[in-house]
Amino acid sequence: MPTRYLLLLCLGSFLLPSLRAQNVLQGRVTDAETSRPLEAVMVSVLRDSMTIDYTLTDADGRYSLPWRRTDTLQVSASMLGYGRQTRDVGKGGRLDFALRAESIILREVEIRPGRISSRRDTVRYNLADFITEKDTRIRDVLKRLPGIDVEENGTVTYKGKPIDHFLVEGMDVTGGRYNQVNNNLDARAVKSAELMENYQSVRALKGKIDSEQVALNLRLDEKARDQWFPYLEAGGGLTEDADGRLAPLWEGIQSTLQLGRGRQSIFALKTNNTGRDLSNEQTLLATNIPEAATLPSLLDLPAFSAPLDTRRTLFNETWTANANRMYRRNDERTLRVQADYTHDFVHQERGNTQTYYQANDTINLSEEADYRLRTDALHAALAYEDNSLTHYLTEHLELDAARNRSHASRLGQDIETSTLQARNYLNYLKNRGERTWELTSDVQMSLLPSVLTLTTERDDYAQRSLHTRHTASYLRKRNGFSRRLEASLTAEWARYRLESPATVRTYDASHLGADLTPQLQWEGGRLFASVEVPVEWTHYLGAQQSYLLYHPTLYLRYQHDYHWKFSLYGGLDRQAGQVLDLCPYLRRTDYRTLTSTVGLMPLSTTATGQLYAEYKNTVNEFFATLTLTYSHGRHATMDEQYLSEDTLSLTRRALNNRTDTWTLRTSLSKGVFDWRLKASLDLQLTRHYGQQLTRTAASPALLQDYRYDLLTADPKLNWSPLTWLEADYHATLSYNATRIGNDTHLPPLLNVTQRLRLILTIGRIDVQLSGEHYHNALSDGTHLNTLLADASLTWKHDRWRVEACLNNLFNKKTYAYTTYTATQSRTDWLRIRPRELSVKVGYQF
Repeated sequence: MPTRYLLLLCLGSFLLPSLRAQNVLQGRVTDAETSRPLEAVMVSVLRDSMTIDYTLTDADGRYSLPWRRTDTLQVSASMLGYGRQTRDVGKGGRLDFALRAESIILREVEIRPGRISSRRDTVRYNLADFITEKDTRIRDVLKRLPGIDVEENGTVTYKGKPIDHFLVEGMDVTGGRYNQVNNNLDARAVKSAELMENYQSVRALKGKIDSEQVALNLRLDEKARDQWFPYLEAGGGLTEDADGRLAPLWEGIQSTLQLGRGRQSIFALKTNNTGRDLSNEQTLLATNIPEAATLPSLLDLPAFSAPLDTRRTLFNETWTANANRMYRRNDERTLRVQADYTHDFVHQERGNTQTYYQANDTINLSEEADYRLRTDALHAALAYEDNSLTHYLTEHLELDAARNRSHASRLGQDIETSTLQARNYLNYLKNRGERTWELTSDVQMSLLPSVLTLTTERDDYAQRSLHTRHTASYLRKRNGFSRRLEASLTAEWARYRLESPATVRTYDASHLGADLTPQLQWEGGRLFASVEVPVEWTHYLGAQQSYLLYHPTLYLRYQHDYHWKFSLYGGLDRQAGQVLDLCPYLRRTDYRTLTSTVGLMPLSTTATGQLYAEYKNTVNEFFATLTLTYSHGRHATMDEQYLSEDTLSLTRRALNNRTDTWTLRTSLSKGVFDWRLKASLDLQLTRHYGQQLTRTAASPALLQDYRYDLLTADPKLNWSPLTWLEADYHATLSYNATRIGNDTHLPPLLNVTQRLRLILTIGRIDVQLSGEHYHNALSDGTHLNTLLADASLTWKHDRWRVEACLNNLFNKKTYAYTTYTATQSRTDWLRIRPRELSVKVGYQF
């Protein structure tokens, strides 16, 4: 027995180093001519051209990387002045490189030291050359990157289009709700940002099916990776309520992040009544799975919008809680658990005057309201993904619950809506050589009760549904051709209940559907072509009606070189409305609006054509796009408007009509390295032709032609000429013109918004001065000029940050603007936040 143990011990002493070597990839990088070791060579592990791990060689040229992967990946060694070498590696062990010196050839690789580099479909921004001492969160830095912009609601755009994926170290910890990263991640924790075009998130489809999705991936500094970053902030201040009395302000943040390559976490508790919108952290801005089936609502809440920044118009009391945890194993399998909760109370005083233009009559409707909206919303999700080169499996389980209560005392109206939805989405894909099979199952349960309460009546609505959709597809790529056939079956059980003081009515909204989508793609060098012919059949059981729809499309793309890309799109879209359109009952949607579709399904056929051109030069930091779109639609129904002093009635009529729309859109973005400047311009010109059917007590139903023209320009400038000075300028210009028939020309509306922000740094103190000028044309031919100004002082020392703000220095309290839609004009006024003083203290642990 002792001899046996001794033999096993000796055998283990030989095997353990070998087993340990399989879990580590190590080696040495040397100069091929001199054999001397090379220091600071980047050794990267790549999957589908995406870096998933890397390290730098030491002074002796040696490197070491953990290796716990079972599939074959690419390992590359690169250094400025040497040719890149790439090897396929399937297991750990020893791998040496001998690099040869060579001059840099600017072909697919373009190098501009310090700021931006690009290779194939990836643009890499070195954030160290963009960040300033004034930037606190990562969204502050993203705004400075040429080609990238961040909208007010947090949406990140690239060349004017929203991105499809937002990743940190290749992981999507928030499930598309990436404001939780943008608003909480310390800017200095991020080393670089990678913008990946033609991004294919499913590895098994890489090289088999074309993708035009865009992904943004943040690379963290090595010192920040896997570290916890707690942050605490508290503040208070004074404001005025609607009666002019002093009222308290508060703001609090407690957040912590831990972002790495194997696991990631984001936890946050936030509250404020300062006008900062926290609900957008729960907004789904990007997703890699199809959207859930939408159940049309019988009753909608009043919507608030204005051309002012949200922080000027939002009177809120908001509390939010976010919890996200994600695990990754073997770079293929991930598990994400998340839960979000929002409690929001919004108070808004506003009014409007709507003018409806008739050939022989003009109707004016006025409204003044004091809205109070209380919202409680909960979202929870569990997602598992197995993403390998041979197969793909994803399982998503989601739960959403919300309750909204709106009270308008001056209108005598209360609206309450609730939502309870549960969804399970399962997708499995299998690769076998050049063939790919895919199965998808989507099941969703929804419950939507709602109540409209007026001084004279109460209307109760209820909607219940169980929706299922199952899809199977086959894909084969051979000789540059990708042939794909997808078939789906849809079944939905749905019931609507409408209860009014006089009667109770029910409606069967159940339906069955089937669709078939053949698709052909061909790629030959610089040219790409795609043809898709979806055909869809739907049968509605309650109305006993069936519809056959089709949506053929043709897409051509030509990649002239790295800089230029052109595309052509054409499509014919035969569309039908939704199941609610077949509900024949008259229903009330607010205190003065009645709606009836009389059971008519809106059918339309729209032909669309689009030309697109793109130019990209990362060396010169210049990005440009130009899009020309035309669409012609023919429609079988119209909604007739009936107007009186206290009633707006919408009734569907069977009447053929048409629409024509031209749109020219361009997006320009330019960075200037030496000036630390970024300038951008978004420009859009739209001309729309349509028809409107209106009836009043004094005139019969009249079909009117109208033309609507819109020009918008959105220039932005960010400039840091000195280390102690920064300037931000953002303007929005819009020009609206409407013609009704041949005789009525509404006065053109010219609205100009200008925002200027200056930041001066004096030692440890940042002095920020900002002003906003609004020039708005009103429907009576007059103009309104509004000037708003803010000032703040920020003191920073080590991990502490103290900020004092004085907002709305001139104490403006109301704002007005006019908009045109079809054959009507609308002038709104609203109360804005008054002069406010606040102080807040933050500490980054």
